[in-house]
This record gives sequence, C-alpha cells and structure tokens, in this order.
Amino acid sequence: MFNFRKSAAVVLTSVVAASTILSASAASTPKNLSSNFTLVNLVNGQNNGQIAYVKPDGGQWRPTESFTLDGLGAQLIRRQYEDNQLSAGSGSVVVSTDGPVGAVVQIQARAPQEPTFGAYVGVSEGATEASLPLVLRRRGTASGTGNSQIIIQNASSSQIDVEVQLIDGTTGATTFTKVFNDLNPNAAVEYDLDDESSSNVPENWFGSAKIRSTTPGGQVAVVSNLFSGPHAMQTFNAFTASKTRWGVPLFASRLANSLSTPVSVQNTGNTEIPANTVVLSCIKDPASPGDQTLTFRNTTAIAPSASYFFNPVTDNSMPEQWFGACTVDSGTFQTAVFVQLRTVNGDRAGAHEGIPLDSTDTTAVIPLYAKRLTNGFASAVTIQNLSNSQANVTLTYRAGEGKGNECSATFNRTIPAGGSLIQNHRINGNPNSVPEIADNCFGTLTITSNQPIHAFAQLDLLDDIVSTSGDPFQAHNAFTIGN
Repeated sequence: MFNFRKSAAVVLTSVVAASTILSASAASTPKNLSSNFTLVNLVNGQNNGQIAYVKPDGGQWRPTESFTLDGLGAQLIRRQYEDNQLSAGSGSVVVSTDGPVGAVVQIQARAPQEPTFGAYVGVSEGATEASLPLVLRRRGTASGTGNSQIIIQNASSSQIDVEVQLIDGTTGATTFTKVFNDLNPNAAVEYDLDDESSSNVPENWFGSAKIRSTTPGGQVAVVSNLFSGPHAMQTFNAFTASKTRWGVPLFASRLANSLSTPVSVQNTGNTEIPANTVVLSCIKDPASPGDQTLTFRNTTAIAPSASYFFNPVTDNSMPEQWFGACTVDSGTFQTAVFVQLRTVNGDRAGAHEGIPLDSTDTTAVIPLYAKRLTNGFASAVTIQNLSNSQANVTLTYRAGEGKGNECSATFNRTIPAGGSLIQNHRINGNPNSVPEIADNCFGTLTITSNQPIHAFAQLDLLDDIVSTSGDPFQAHNAFTIGN
C-alpha cells in the first residue's frame, strides 16, 4: 500500500509510444505490450505532484510532468500509448507528491492483437529484499507453456547491484542465481526466464524467487508478469514483508463461468512448515450456494522458500460453484500469499497479493471503477471485513473526468464478520449489482468503515458488449488509509 511519503516508485513495464509500437517483452510473449496508469489521491485535500519517466539506462525519457489532485478519490489517468513525447521502448516512472497517492498500472496487448491484460499496484517504497511465491520457466500449464518475467527497479538514490535467487519449488534448494550489475537510480531491468539457458534453469521448472540488492543500503521494487500459453498473463507485486495471517477477499471454486482461485502459500521462514498447519478458512457470499463455511489444510509439509497450493481447479474436495471470503492462518510460521484468478474454459487470468489481516485501516480506495462502458470494459470490487464484528460501510462513488452526476453516488451497506461485499459493475438486476451507478460510468470508489477493511478489484471486457477471446482479465489490490 502507499504510505504518507514524498515519493512513490511506479515500475511501468513494457511502456511503448502509440506511433511506433515496439515489443519490450522478450521471449515469454510475442506480443507488443503497452501500458497506462491511474493515480488516485489518498489525501482529503489538494495534492501536488510530478511524474518522471526514466529510460533503462537511468536517463530522462520525456520531460517531467506536474499535476494536482483535488480531494480524496481524485483521479488522474495517463496512457503511455497516447504519449507522443515517449519514444518506443520500455522504462520506469517515479511519482513524487506532497501527500500519499495510490497508483495502478495496466499492461495490455492492444488491438488488433488478441487481448493479453494485467494490472498491479505501484510500489510506495523499495526494500532490500523481495520475494515471489511462484516463478516458472517453460512450464507446462493448462493454458500452455508458462514463463515468468521479473521486472526489477532500483528504488535507491545511487547505483546498485542486484541478484535474483531462483529456488526449486519442490526441494527449496537454489537452482540458479542471476546477477545484474550497475543498475542506475530509478531505472528498471527485465529478467525473462524464457531467455535463460536450460543449463542454468531446466525446462518445465517451477519454484520461487528472492530478489535483493547486494549493494549496502540499496533497495529494489519488483513486479512479476506470469505468462501461460499465447494469451494468459498474471501480473503481481513481489512481497517485502512476511505474515502469519492473510485475507483472500474472493475465493471461487469452479464457478459456472469456470472461474477458480488457486491460493499460493509460500514458506518465507527457515523452518519447514509441517502438514496440517496452514488453515484456509472460508465464509460464503450470501449469493453463493452450498455450505456456510469451508476449512482446508495443507496435506504436505512446506519446505523453506517452497510453496503450497490450495487449488480448486484440481481439488475435487472443494465444492463446485462456491464463492466467498477466506483467511489463511499459518500459526507461528511466516508466509507470503498470493491469489490467482483463472478460467479453465478460456485464457482469462489475473492475480493479486493476499491481504495482511493485521491491518487496522478503515478506509479503502479503488483508483478506477468502470460500469459497462461502451467499449466493454467493466470492473467488480470485493471488500473484505477483517474484523470479528459486523462492518458498517459507506461507499462513495466519484465520477471520472467528463462524467456527470449519474456516475456519482453515496450509500451504506453492512458486511458480516470475516465476510465480504461484492460491488459488481459488470451486471444489472442481479445480486451484488450496483443500480445506484449508470452504465458507461467510470471514476473512483472510496469505502469507509467502522471496522478494518481491505479490497481488491477485477477488470475485464464483457462478451455481451464486445465479443472477445484471449485474456482481457486483470486484478489488483485496493489502497487503504487508517483512522
């Protein structure tokens, strides 16, 4: 999440100019990828800032841009594929502001290419070390060959050296260590595992990764693009902190549209986690059929740095068409959790980081909501109550630029203890829909509560508006604010 800081690093992967689209994605995908990002004000007042665009060598990519956000939830969208001041290529961005902001980056293969979409939240501060629970190299998956692309930004004020330690997913042993020297301040480097030699990392390999600065005082910001087959891409942030309890706002088991949400639990400690120690506890959504609660445990031990997967795609003990909110509790053992969202019947895939359950923040902000836009774009937001008491929440929709009063609304809802509330902007007239907002609206959503909450957003293209194949699906976490 973004804290009250003067600057926020935003790794923009595969940024391209609209006039000359150039692939910056190496071998994991043959597609030309471009990006845009959305900033949202987390201050209840005016917030001034600057946007600096940085080339891979650390040089200036285009002139620095100044901006002002006025009021909590104010929004700024920048589409790099429309920026004629950017030369074709890839790079990074640093956003500096007077007060805290949130940023969401969207990566996409634009038409006429078949869709490939991903999204992640901008990084508010770097860390000496970051961890990725799932990394693949030429791994067979249900969607096709899987490969990871790791993007590493120098979040320091001076040049650093970086190493990437690839850890076998079964044994927990180090398979290979990749080194990048002399990474300039604010610059980013892409490490595509499909480009790696098979003598260093074998084909059909899976595991995890630790990325760290080997320069004293150096810090990194890390994002992963996980490709599967010709279209599917899951984009998520690396973890810089371990926890023993995590939240999963939406857990889905083989829904009618084939959506399921595998949950990855990485052992980030130095001691093996015994079998039956990690508990996945779930409470169903009111609109879900089936049992009110579900409980699952890890059936095998988890070696240090290795991961365990609660996977409803392949685990028939998990009921079909069930969905709700879950928690992951590993007792005294430190873990990192991320959630994959994938449709088995198709290429749609997304991912987001688990939610730390020790958060006490009572306000969550979604930088971009969209309700059934004419281009087919739409979102769904799932809000999780992190407390053991009912949460009374106020939802404030703020219209985006150029939109009118039909795109703004304020209303109240309740969320049961440990449960979730879905705001589904993709549908009308069904449970979890949002009739208070008109179709073809976009803007920001702010949720305030009397209990700690968190949220995540899904974004997709709707087949009933524009017929699509490929992977137009993406997901990312919300930003939260304390009392």
